[in-house]
Amino acid sequence: MKTYIVVLIAAFSAAVGESLLSFGMRRYGSLNLAEPSQWLVLVSSVILNRYVFLGVVFLGIFFFLYLAALSWADLSFILPLTAVSYLFAALLAKFFLKEEVSWYRWIGTIVIVIGIAMVAFGGKSRSVVPLPDLLPADPQGITAGLTEADRHSCDFFAQRTPSLDKTAIREEGKQ
Repeated sequence: MKTYIVVLIAAFSAAVGESLLSFGMRRYGSLNLAEPSQWLVLVSSVILNRYVFLGVVFLGIFFFLYLAALSWADLSFILPLTAVSYLFAALLAKFFLKEEVSWYRWIGTIVIVIGIAMVAFGGKSRSVVPLPDLLPADPQGITAGLTEADRHSCDFFAQRTPSLDKTAIREEGKQ
């Protein structure tokens, strides 16, 4: 349940952030990035335009919540769930930015929401165990604090990776 809540908050943060970026950048009109001076306008807008700055903050919130969610569940589960931001963005575009959202865009958004529902209710959120570091050797004793299960995982991957010599890894880890 926490994964769904965090992803929902993250997706809403992304939609708010992108809406604020859009609102803030409208004040500059259309930028021509072929002109070097326009790059300065673009970069300075992050500091000087409060809407752009807040948009970046909200996108930062999205990023860190997204990282947390990825630590709990598979990418193939989390990434489609974040697409609910498209629904939030369409609603914010219509009611906050006063954009004209066509029926085609609404239908496309509904198709996305159907896909999100298929992912959300389609099975487990985590299908693999966390991956261990796949370092070929441990000269500094980095793995000294690993549990026996972690050591077993390293051995498991060493067995399946022809370029890694499992015996050499064990021997270097003992030194």
